[in-house]
Amino acid sequence: MANGGSRVLAGAIVLAGCGGGGDEASPPPPAFDRSDFGALSALPPATDLPLRGGARYAGGFVADIRHADVTPSGRIEGELTLDLDFADRSVTLPIEGRLERISGEFLGEAVAIDTLPLVPGAGQLALTREGAAMRGEVTAGFGDDLALAGERRRLDIDIESPLRGPGGRALAGPVSGTILTAPFTDQPHVLTGQFHATSD
Repeated sequence: MANGGSRVLAGAIVLAGCGGGGDEASPPPPAFDRSDFGALSALPPATDLPLRGGARYAGGFVADIRHADVTPSGRIEGELTLDLDFADRSVTLPIEGRLERISGEFLGEAVAIDTLPLVPGAGQLALTREGAAMRGEVTAGFGDDLALAGERRRLDIDIESPLRGPGGRALAGPVSGTILTAPFTDQPHVLTGQFHATSD
């Protein structure tokens, strides 16, 4: 389990243990943590990535939503999972992943999305080998047509980050995206935010 996931799990166990007497357990803390993002985004890009095998990265994201990139129209957050494979050469490899348990508010209405899938062909790990140094950059796009605030809309969320820290076990970077409403002639709602994820 990723380091961030372990922290979240431990927190959930402590909260459940404090409930007692049949009280409802408090909800687990959100997957995105601003202090974790600050610490992980400060890590330098890794130069010592694994040359084989794979890893699962887990964490969270948060994004503010503005209409035409000006007027506030909501905020969402959720969990992130990415599965990466490594290689011993410069190559671009596909990745797997998803955003899950997305919640928040959009145009005054609650948002609850179980899973936002990776758009086919929109996730990759670009590996670059220079002598003994191995670097990697992750880009991924998630999206689907959904019912949001009473209308069918297209939600797209993009992330990008170098693999960071020792062994490239961390990701942290910007979140961007749009919410488009048919017939797509109006200005979109624009998403801006951050994400972080770690691997064991």
